[in-house]
Amino acid sequence: MPFIIFALLTLTCARASDHDLQHLPKPFAFRDSKAVFADFEEALYEVTYDINTRQAVAKTQIRFLTIEAGYPVFDSVKDPTTLSLDGKPVTASLTRTPGQETSVRVIERLTAPGMHQLDLTLPLTDLVEFRQDGVKSAFWTSDLEERRFLERYLPANLEFDQVKMTLILRFKGLTSEQTLYTNGVVHRFDAQTYEIRYPSHFTSSSIFFHTAPKGLYPELRFGLRSIDGRELPVVLYTNGGVFSSSLERLKDRVTSVISELERDYGPFPHPSITVYLAGAGGMEYCGATMTDMSAVGHELFHSYFARGMMPANGNAGWVDEALASWRDDGYQAIGSLSGSTGMSSHPYYTRSTDRAAYSFGERFMSYLDGKTRSKGGLKPFMRHLVATRIFRPFHIEEFIGWMGEYYQASFVEDFKRYTYGTRSFESALPVRASHEIHQKLHPEMLQSLL
Repeated sequence: MPFIIFALLTLTCARASDHDLQHLPKPFAFRDSKAVFADFEEALYEVTYDINTRQAVAKTQIRFLTIEAGYPVFDSVKDPTTLSLDGKPVTASLTRTPGQETSVRVIERLTAPGMHQLDLTLPLTDLVEFRQDGVKSAFWTSDLEERRFLERYLPANLEFDQVKMTLILRFKGLTSEQTLYTNGVVHRFDAQTYEIRYPSHFTSSSIFFHTAPKGLYPELRFGLRSIDGRELPVVLYTNGGVFSSSLERLKDRVTSVISELERDYGPFPHPSITVYLAGAGGMEYCGATMTDMSAVGHELFHSYFARGMMPANGNAGWVDEALASWRDDGYQAIGSLSGSTGMSSHPYYTRSTDRAAYSFGERFMSYLDGKTRSKGGLKPFMRHLVATRIFRPFHIEEFIGWMGEYYQASFVEDFKRYTYGTRSFESALPVRASHEIHQKLHPEMLQSLL
């Protein structure tokens, strides 16, 4: 019997994503055993917006794999109102990680390794606004604070995990039509029910979702020919006001940026492009962004690096911001660099991006470009990563190793010296405009952008 159980578990593990298991966070002590992180296989979200009661509720079903015994970990900022594991009611503790860097929810049931099912219900209250003609709702995220990805709205895993996600939307009592802006595949069942399917490589930072009554936002839709022959559907829209007349200018900007990025890094890695010209903020998603006109290039670059080449944790999250800032500054090369940061050496469970990425990180990329200039510089390596490791979450140590393999040289000491230090040079460097690209928007500001 033990052999049969082991064989079944082995087959189950073989079906799981190798990348997810490779980046599975280490367990930590909890109660009489340990809290163990899981590989989410599939998540089904059913969100009901009740127009009459002006309430939104999310029911979630998650299938996940654990590879060792312990108390399973998931996360949701909102407290669940119902919770069951494998069909039996359970509770979950909101628990700080050992280094106090973040919080997660730990299911209070010691669980054997294998496949499990988590069912839960919670209210959806953030970024929801009910109106007479429908509802406005969004799942906007941020990487500048912990617990500001999908877990802010729906139960989710940490950013390392790639999950097949389906979102069912029910607009109960709706008498008009809704428009959905998203980077998933939409199927409309009827006037009140929609299904959105997202690719299995998506993580908790990938989904772009925004809904509003039909006709509320000026929009422009067109096709853009990729260099690989695909016709990329493009959706541009604004929140009205002074930006209503900017859609043609935005079209020109998006077309120019995509041409630039495809020339440098190959075909656009996503099947569509969605840009919300909000006039504030700036955040990237897979093939989508909420942005200001000045940050369009920066945010679409992130569809290659951040939502193409995906960081698996906070200590890798600075890489894409450093690369994007390096691009924004004209891909400069320098021969030397002074100072040091700890961008790669935050506490183990860190879930946010070090702001030094925008300044010191950009200079570090300029330094690496200068150091590799005799072999073509940094951009050929970036193109190589997109071609060979797209949609593969990575730790910073893997990035360093890949760079060494590509150039047949070691960069360990460079990263150790400049990104594993303890001193932050953020305050010592000039304040750069790119710091404002990913603004920390307070809740009232985000609400106004719905």
